[in-house]
Amino acid sequence: MSTPVPLKNDVHAKTKLTQSGDYTRFKTNHLIPIVFQDFFTLATEFPLVFVKNDKIGEYVPVAVMGLKEGQNLYCQTEQWQAQVIPLSFNHAPLALVRADPEGEQMLVLIDESSPMVSETEGEALFTASGEKTEYLEKRIEYMANVSQQATQTQEICKYLAGKNLFMTQQVQLRHRPDSRTYNINGIYTINEDALNALSDEDFLDLRKRGLLPLIFSHLTSLQQLRRISKLQYEADKAAGEY
Repeated sequence: MSTPVPLKNDVHAKTKLTQSGDYTRFKTNHLIPIVFQDFFTLATEFPLVFVKNDKIGEYVPVAVMGLKEGQNLYCQTEQWQAQVIPLSFNHAPLALVRADPEGEQMLVLIDESSPMVSETEGEALFTASGEKTEYLEKRIEYMANVSQQATQTQEICKYLAGKNLFMTQQVQLRHRPDSRTYNINGIYTINEDALNALSDEDFLDLRKRGLLPLIFSHLTSLQQLRRISKLQYEADKAAGEY
């Protein structure tokens, strides 16, 4: 696995990027971290749930893209299998990270081994004088926006946790009587009973913060568990497991 390196105008003066809908780099990630701005689009395809990072005690929203750990059903081939994609999928082969964990300065990294990196095809990253091209500026702006949305997502999850709205779920999925039962542990959803039991003041605060549509998108997306169960059954069957 390659290690991204800092993007530099002297080292990468001739570097160009091509676009690709190949997301096989995520083929072993069955849970994909997302931001709340993803909810409105992804809810039409994927179950959107939460997992807890026990190290820091925070909740993280994820899109369920497979029922087997290590298998993303949508990313096994170069052809993306859905009509919608998480916002973060379009970062590669670039990445935006903090130069200092405590600071505000951001550093752009590039995966030089990516097939999207070229010196002959695609969009140039730097001008002849070494300045960022408009294309690169837009890519950085996009990544910065998603990074900001990730920070906002962390704050929203803290707020929801503070209102005791998360509850743990143990989900059992079985597409057909002759198929295996998948047990999904360690996921969290919004507790509708706790939501309905909120005081008028707290419920109004949720509405003012614009969180109700996000919550409803999350709850609606749980209907997609049937879709993912069917896809997992078909993948298992194709692999000769039935």
